[in-house]
Amino acid sequence: MGFFATRRRSRRAVEARARAPPRASLLGVNLSPEDLLSCMCRGEGSRLEFKRRLPREERAARTLCAFANTSGGLLLVGVTDRGRVHGVHHPDDVCEKLAELTQAWLLPALRVQLQVVEVHGPRVVACRVPFSKERPHAVVFPDGNREFVVRVGASNRVADGPTLRALQLDRRSRRGLTPLEQSILEWVAKQAPGPSHPAGRATVARFAQSSNVGEARARRAFVRLETLGLLLGHGSGRARLYSTP
Repeated sequence: MGFFATRRRSRRAVEARARAPPRASLLGVNLSPEDLLSCMCRGEGSRLEFKRRLPREERAARTLCAFANTSGGLLLVGVTDRGRVHGVHHPDDVCEKLAELTQAWLLPALRVQLQVVEVHGPRVVACRVPFSKERPHAVVFPDGNREFVVRVGASNRVADGPTLRALQLDRRSRRGLTPLEQSILEWVAKQAPGPSHPAGRATVARFAQSSNVGEARARRAFVRLETLGLLLGHGSGRARLYSTP
């Protein structure tokens, strides 16, 4: 049986750990209040998401799924979108709900790490999702439909085409890349998402223009990198946006 590693030593916390679902692995994240404040200063991104309160099951499951399929991440419940501590009133219940989600909404089931951290009074639930060796994980809806989700910038996106195939093949080797492909990866990594472009601005056309490379040649390299799992893409045509896992 897993256990909740909380920063408070109350009897209720001990009882909450005893009630943990037997299939969930709830190992301590071991974050200090200062660690959380540091995370909040950085703002949301590809590996960090804030929620003032626990969202609906579907939305929470999509975030956990996207983190596991991409590069892992940290979900903080009790933090506003602007990175301010709001706190949750029943953190142990939030932990239990997240543990249930990993079993009921994701296939294969996901192993996460949970912790309740008191930040100058208010309590925040930290849910760390590791990059999963069992990927791809899918969100399974009540009607039986499945959705494979990846993290692109600070957003969750449905994996399609080459991105989904790369997840299924689990390829991420950089061996044998051409200089052009290496330069593409370096360029895409620098196209950081911003408030006006939450998914970034990395397109084939922009790279071709900035690097003085033929667009057709650049597109072939982008497609190969996406097939290898070294790039994530969403959208279609010339508007397709790319990011690094």
